Amino acid sequence: MSINSMDDISIRIKENYKWIYTYDYAPDSVWDEWRSEVADYAWIQEEAGAVTERLHEDLPCYILLSDSHYVINGTWDDTMKSMMALSERITGSKKAPFAGIIHLGDLTDGLLPLEKTRQFESRCIQDMQSLNVPLYIVPGNHDYNYFRGNPEVKYPDRPQYYVDFEDMHLRMLFIDSFDPREVVRYGFTEYCIHWLDAALNMMPADYKAIIFSHVTPLVRLQAWAKDIRNRQHLIEVLNKHAEKILAFINGHNHCDHLFNDLNNGQFPIISINCAKCEYFLEHKPEGAVVPERRLGDRTQESFDIMQVDVKKRKIYFTRFGAGSDRYVENHKAYWV
Repeated sequence: MSINSMDDISIRIKENYKWIYTYDYAPDSVWDEWRSEVADYAWIQEEAGAVTERLHEDLPCYILLSDSHYVINGTWDDTMKSMMALSERITGSKKAPFAGIIHLGDLTDGLLPLEKTRQFESRCIQDMQSLNVPLYIVPGNHDYNYFRGNPEVKYPDRPQYYVDFEDMHLRMLFIDSFDPREVVRYGFTEYCIHWLDAALNMMPADYKAIIFSHVTPLVRLQAWAKDIRNRQHLIEVLNKHAEKILAFINGHNHCDHLFNDLNNGQFPIISINCAKCEYFLEHKPEGAVVPERRLGDRTQESFDIMQVDVKKRKIYFTRFGAGSDRYVENHKAYWV
């Protein structure tokens, strides 16, 4: 391919990249050259190196991503290349151990026959497991295979669970936040809330907790649903145990968002941008930050390396790709 042709490609992508959308995609002209065999992936290694330089020494590293929405001819393969390059850089630098992957839900779009959805979901899970670190997943609404009334619904095997990290005195809790059988589909079951209350009650006194969910606990912090089921009951439990909680972290919003105005004042609610390459400003909560995306450079990807310092009650989010670094300190979340 000639240099002139490549310049033309660059111009066409630059003109059209903002129309990358969740379900109603841009014309194929945006995607054609990205799929070509001449794609240059030097940006992945460059970004992996830049991210590794910004990590905090000696704190375990967890890749944190959300809403990858795997589809054929999507960008998942590049997301895996990026995570692989980053894991190799982290391991090679010996700056901090690579300790796991956390996915906040919506592995696929949930629009297909259940058998096909399971194939795609298994592929994503196996890809992440190939990095040979523990994988933690919370179910998203699309993971029920329910989207747009798909009748072949499935339910997660483990709707809620927790993992203890004894060396850090940290408990990570993973909870479900959707049920298509309910009138108010987005939200939290009574069982889940009682389970969360018990899990926080039983936590060792010197431990702190981080709660992971696909959906936020507050209606105002999302734009997809008119209500969140059992939100008040959940907030009561969160307030009860607020001094033990470092943060409530969710996906679903397809944007970055920091919320520090809980009445308990003890921890923030943090939304993580979508890993899927898209850019649109609709359906976002007030105060959302939507980083621009572009196929074929670092902004194509968007996920974090999360590091936790329990003793100092700090959490660091170092962004790979589109978006900014953030951190939690003194019970609040901040942009870097």
